Amino acid sequence: MRLYIISALVIAFLAILFALQNNNLVTINLLVWSYGQSLALVLLGTLAIGVIIGLLVSMPAMMRRGWRIARFQKQTDSLTDLVQDREQSLAAETRKIQSVHHSYRALLDTLDLIEPTTGLLKQSLLERSLINQFQQFSTPASTAAPFSSFSLLLLQVTSAVVDEGNTGALLWREIAQMLQRHASERTWLYSDGHGLYGATTPGLDPKAVSSYGEMLQTALLEHPPTLGDGHQVKLTVSLGGAIATAPKPGDVSTLLNTAQTALEQAQQRGQNRLRVVQIEG
Repeated sequence: MRLYIISALVIAFLAILFALQNNNLVTINLLVWSYGQSLALVLLGTLAIGVIIGLLVSMPAMMRRGWRIARFQKQTDSLTDLVQDREQSLAAETRKIQSVHHSYRALLDTLDLIEPTTGLLKQSLLERSLINQFQQFSTPASTAAPFSSFSLLLLQVTSAVVDEGNTGALLWREIAQMLQRHASERTWLYSDGHGLYGATTPGLDPKAVSSYGEMLQTALLEHPPTLGDGHQVKLTVSLGGAIATAPKPGDVSTLLNTAQTALEQAQQRGQNRLRVVQIEG
């Protein structure tokens, strides 16, 4: 701002100096009129007329730019209001979902279905849960969406810190939370509270099941939990899985036994191994 003021003062000073040094009279002819005027005033007047003509020429473009800016600002305000409304709606829906989730968890706790250490479903409920899910999806009158496959993954997690006081319980809880963050919306998670986790997911093909198991295993190995003093806990994660195509209620025992056998085979092969077996329907 100060630079603009100084520049204006310098220009004004030069204009005054120019007027004082060029005060000779000149004759100006315009149509039938003729009159005498100072040369400095004539030149300054001509400059002023040029400035006015420039402003008149640029005025339409300036007005169009102003209209565009006003229109864009109006659109921006409208979009901002829309985003705020959507955020408020999303926040309200999130609160509803959280309320339903808390009610659901409270019901499961009341029915003694939650494993207390990890907060997941009890591993002992896995077989009964599979039977109910298979019956639900195989019933013709069922309102649930049909699926052509059903997979079961068993993850056995071990670590050297599980015997150090309450560290084991904290570790199993952290792992459960990590699995929940990486679980799909159709995945049910189970735990025995001592390092064994189960995950059931319908509708995945064999290749997708293997990829999903690798993703869960990689998430635990590459980003292990941090406990106590801030150091990451080194884990060993063995994974065995089974996938049934065209599942029927009678396939539950086969699915469980196949997944358990696959887990044992993965452990026998070495650390951090994975084996998924397909069961033909």
